[in-house]
Amino acid sequence: MRYQEAADYLGIAKGTLANWVSQRIGPRSIKIGSMRLFRQEDLDVFIEEKLFETERFEKRRRRQRGRGALVLTCPHPDLFLFSVLALALAVFIFTVS
Repeated sequence: MRYQEAADYLGIAKGTLANWVSQRIGPRSIKIGSMRLFRQEDLDVFIEEKLFETERFEKRRRRQRGRGALVLTCPHPDLFLFSVLALALAVFIFTVS
């Protein structure tokens, strides 16, 4: 297949495929003279690799979900807040002295 046929097969723009090939991140291809050709088997392998890569990324993202925030549970939030403020005040007084 030529560029346009391969791009249509992959569902992307011809320019995107050309960029991928020039950056060596696209599907395998061969160049004969000034013409670049793609085999359907190589395009299928490229699609499978991208699917696997996407699935791996999604699994990693799902595993990391919820790890961004530190959640503290306290039966007496007022006492906790007072303790934090008292500690901050003590640190401030210690550093100023």
